[in-house]
Amino acid sequence: MPNRCTIYEPTENALDICAQYLRDGEVVGMPTETVYGLAGNGLSEDSARKIFSVKGRPLIDPLIVHFADVAGAIKHVEVNAAVETLAAKFWPGPLTMVVNKNDSIPNIVTAGLPSVAIRVPQHPIFRAVLQRLDFPLAAPSANPFGYVSPTLAKHVHNTLGERISAVLDGGPCSFGLESTIVDLRDPENPSILRHGPVTQEALSDTLGRDLADHTFGSSDKKAQVAPGQLTQHYSPRAKVHLFELGTAPSNLSDIAVHENCAIIFNAKPLFEPIAKHAYWLSEDGNTETVAHNLFELIQRLDQQGYTELHIELSAPTGIGKAINDRLHRAAAK
Repeated sequence: MPNRCTIYEPTENALDICAQYLRDGEVVGMPTETVYGLAGNGLSEDSARKIFSVKGRPLIDPLIVHFADVAGAIKHVEVNAAVETLAAKFWPGPLTMVVNKNDSIPNIVTAGLPSVAIRVPQHPIFRAVLQRLDFPLAAPSANPFGYVSPTLAKHVHNTLGERISAVLDGGPCSFGLESTIVDLRDPENPSILRHGPVTQEALSDTLGRDLADHTFGSSDKKAQVAPGQLTQHYSPRAKVHLFELGTAPSNLSDIAVHENCAIIFNAKPLFEPIAKHAYWLSEDGNTETVAHNLFELIQRLDQQGYTELHIELSAPTGIGKAINDRLHRAAAK
């Protein structure tokens, strides 16, 4: 069946059209500063159920609810001092907070738990749509469940185009990785649930205390407190192998001659590429650039038919923690 999805340039008319789709209970692909999201009415059980259905996402994996501003968010959740501190510093932006919810948020959005993941996004197109609506938007990544997250409108069109009506084209996502998630249900014991563009170090500095690392859920079969905690996630069809920063894969000689294997470095090699199908995520190893390009390159190589991807890990500091988190989950089979 051919794609029926229309990719819209973000004109005022297109924003109005997509806002109406959302009022009518439809779901729409929309750009955020992190990755493209599959947006639907965050206060509607029917819209949330449609998001889960379109993605093939299990109901144990909750959705993030996006608000136009802090004032809109606090109407639906329990606010504490830690929430106020981080909101003042990082919103709008790529930080999601898990807090206790009010009854206005449907339980299907939160995997039946009494808490909800909330965010105020930074992307001007997403914000322009929110400003046309009188409800927040639940919006997980706009891709089939478990697959590599989309950072371009065409990624959404290629994978979900037969299941949705529209995607707004905002160009490449700025960060290229999903938002950081911090658990603030107990403000005296904050923890990080997913690494992302807002680093663990920045959160600790702002709150004046260390954050425990709870980036893996307690069980893949139980309701998750936040998205992105399942063991296997962000996975292309190709099998992913990882190697440490500054090293080479142990089976490099086999990779070098194998037509179906690609090797991906953080930085452009200083030497002549050692494999026929060698790629790099940045010119100089800058981790923000690596993060920005990671999902796009993986999607592109997956579409080209490579069966194995050998990917270099990043240094495990700052946003490198987020990069490595995604890679380890992508490699989990």
